[in-house]
Amino acid sequence: MKFLRKYYSRCFVGKTSLRSSTLVGVALALTLCPAVVSAEVVISEFLYDAPGSDTDQEFVELFNAGTASVDLTKWKISDGSNHTFNVPPKNGGTGSITIAPGAYVLLVDNAPNFISLHSGITASVIDTVLSLPNAAGTISLIDDGGATVDSISYTKDQGAAGDGNSLTRASVGAATFAPAASTLGTGTLASSGNTNTGTGTGSNSTSTTSQTTQTTTSGSGSAPVASYVTPPEVKIFADGGDSRTVIVGADTEFDGRAYNRNQENVDHVRFIWNFGDGSTAEGPAVLHHYEYPGRYAVILNIAQDVYAASDTLVVTAEPARLAFSVLSDGSVGIENRAGRDLDLSHWIVRQSGRDFVLPDDSIILAGATMRISQKTLGFWSSSAAELDYPNGVTALRPGEGTSADTPAGDAAASPAPLGVPAQPVPVVSTAAVPRTYTRVPAEEDVAVPISDTSEPAVSVPDATSTTQVAASSMFSGSSRMGWLGALLIAGLAAGSAVVARRYGKREWNIVEET
Repeated sequence: MKFLRKYYSRCFVGKTSLRSSTLVGVALALTLCPAVVSAEVVISEFLYDAPGSDTDQEFVELFNAGTASVDLTKWKISDGSNHTFNVPPKNGGTGSITIAPGAYVLLVDNAPNFISLHSGITASVIDTVLSLPNAAGTISLIDDGGATVDSISYTKDQGAAGDGNSLTRASVGAATFAPAASTLGTGTLASSGNTNTGTGTGSNSTSTTSQTTQTTTSGSGSAPVASYVTPPEVKIFADGGDSRTVIVGADTEFDGRAYNRNQENVDHVRFIWNFGDGSTAEGPAVLHHYEYPGRYAVILNIAQDVYAASDTLVVTAEPARLAFSVLSDGSVGIENRAGRDLDLSHWIVRQSGRDFVLPDDSIILAGATMRISQKTLGFWSSSAAELDYPNGVTALRPGEGTSADTPAGDAAASPAPLGVPAQPVPVVSTAAVPRTYTRVPAEEDVAVPISDTSEPAVSVPDATSTTQVAASSMFSGSSRMGWLGALLIAGLAAGSAVVARRYGKREWNIVEET
């Protein structure tokens, strides 16, 4: 009664006087000044990296550390994006969407599969969307008013990375998590107003909330102290964009955003990117390319004054599974062999110092070929053309291609044609055709001694072959001048043959001048 008199005297100061023997007054006080209850829901445990495949095994466990039941119908969980809860039994969930004081609930990505993998769960299982990064991430719990009531960040260095353990909160007021065996809807956390350690046994179980016996020291009593500490209010949030698949060697734009609780952009924020391959960059919008295939955890950290936040996305870097060819009409073809849609925005078709840059949103569908006409290119493409990365580095040349088994950077190792057969490209050579010229000397230039019996070696061109070569070259022109040229060359060849025969028989007239 001393405690009640002290408590309710604050409600009726100057109005009502409570007497220890006046039970009616106590009842009236209980009616007019009800006890204040609190709702303190926290993240108590989570599994972000299950052994083997993470599919349908990740979970986030919530605990109600308050003294009142909480309806989670309009609450959300954020793993980088906000996700609502499906009220059981929707999507296979079990139990209640309302969490009682001292009780636990489990948030899972696929409720039926999760329950089939873990028999004997007594806590409520609520289906939602959940995808926790294995390298590092942030989990936030958002109430029906849009306020973040709890938020934790983790990295794989904390433990529980594929070893069968989960990260568990030691106490409601603890800010850190430690690896431990999963308890799945049970635990040793205590609700506020109860300093004893209790064990929640499911959605309908509650821990003892009776007043703990007070210890008297020097004649004065001490009120019970709750172990729960309200987390600091989050002022800014980070958004690094969606997870994505990129091409090895191609620059990719990473665009970050900082915003407040009202979804308004925040200025004067420092952006620091860690791309997961040992490189970093600073700024809200940056370009980065990966040298090797693989999956990378990209972390965006933002800071403004004393406030900070982070976001994580997963980037999958794949080789450039493309084929490039030049077609007979001066166009080029780019075939997508990646098995998924590819964005080739800002890639370059280059030839002899002339460039065509593919515009924004240049998407090539899986298995399709993008054909770019010579009119669009602005030049007639030939075997000298090449396909370059956005940073100007050559990716492929005509006839080269990569398949799913070709390592990155080895496009020339396995040349392959396009799925649409390309006709051969005529190549016009500017080099002169080699010709053999035979000089026939004039009679006055020739002086052969009669006494000379040696046979001079004379190279006589074949008149027939010469005529054929000349005729073939002239016929290809399909002109009247070509016929005349052919006859003229044939006559010259016949005359050369006659001169040669006469020279061989020494049928020359030697004119002596006196």
